[in-house]
Amino acid sequence: MALYTYRALNSAGKSERGTLNAGTEKEARQILQSRNIFPLEIRASSPFSFNLQNLLSFSREPSLSTQDLAVFSRQFATLLEATIPYDTALDMIIQQTEDMMLKTVLADVKGKVVEGAYLADSMRAYPRVFPAMVVNMVRSGEASGRLTTIMHSLADYYENASRLKSKLTSAMVYPIFMMFFGSGVAAFMLTYIIPKITDLFENFGVQLPLPTRILIGLSDILTGFWWLIILLIGLSIWGIIKYLRTEQGQLWKDRLELRIPLWKNLRRMMILQRFSQTLATMLQSGVDLNDALAVSAQVMENKIYLEAMEHVIFNVQNKGLPLSVALQRETLFPSDMCQMIAIGEETAKLDAMLETMARRYSREITVITDSATALLEPVMILVMGAGVGFIVVSILLPLLQLNQLVK
Repeated sequence: MALYTYRALNSAGKSERGTLNAGTEKEARQILQSRNIFPLEIRASSPFSFNLQNLLSFSREPSLSTQDLAVFSRQFATLLEATIPYDTALDMIIQQTEDMMLKTVLADVKGKVVEGAYLADSMRAYPRVFPAMVVNMVRSGEASGRLTTIMHSLADYYENASRLKSKLTSAMVYPIFMMFFGSGVAAFMLTYIIPKITDLFENFGVQLPLPTRILIGLSDILTGFWWLIILLIGLSIWGIIKYLRTEQGQLWKDRLELRIPLWKNLRRMMILQRFSQTLATMLQSGVDLNDALAVSAQVMENKIYLEAMEHVIFNVQNKGLPLSVALQRETLFPSDMCQMIAIGEETAKLDAMLETMARRYSREITVITDSATALLEPVMILVMGAGVGFIVVSILLPLLQLNQLVK
């Protein structure tokens, strides 16, 4: 099965465009004619053949955001709940999707399902579109006959993840805006206002105050070497990005983010929240603990925690240690978390306990980000005020000095 795009005339003689799945172009033409649609042009589309529009829209391998995964999971779960077969449900989602790349991927998945492959195995061919968590949970749902429930769980998981991500992004908007705005104001004053009054200061014939000399020096550097400053900033950003893409750079970044005051606590909570939520969702869906741990570790996205999780997984799988004991041996996991997991293991409610922890971490993250945002507003105002105040004082001091000399 392949995805075909077509341009045709309907029974009313109006032009229309669309997509459909068919084995061959001839079959696609027959399907359209059976619907009283008369094709003018039919083209095959594949995941790795791009027209100009696709080239502009997709600069890399296809992927889905957490919001996209939430929408797909909810749509698929709703259709399965109505006892619609997999292939028909996928076809209905394809018709509603505007993203051509996703259409092509889903069409390929549907084609493999029609040919007899398991849905999870079909999804596994596109790891950037369907993460390992989705594939493992779908496999568990197919084996247990609970795929509808599991897709709803996936939708809940990704909706919560998307909400948390939106909160964190919103919290950063104001500080970033203030930083750029303040930098723009300072740059404007140093490159436009200060040069205009520099000549006036030089005509005083007196020794200028230190703040004024510093201000004029900064202005001369910005106006005379602005191209060099931009070049150095660009090269620095390029070098940092290139270094962070290396194994050593990634490790350095992950270590640093766990040592920066204030930020390290928030970062640890974010990692533990994602781990707890992912593990809870997978266990609730019937995924084996060993498989769930392997997938849940990957969502931490921090090499320090990933190395610790390798030890945890090894101790659980090969030494038979309880998860709480294996986690307690690593210093990165707080004692209260290990204790709650131990209680969950003793009461056979590990998934529920992990869900409780995930909700608690989510609330704490929200409180921290809200508090930090509220604190950053006056701090940014003070910083901007101090910068503008320095410029104003540096300009006024020579004027006051000249006034005293006149007297």
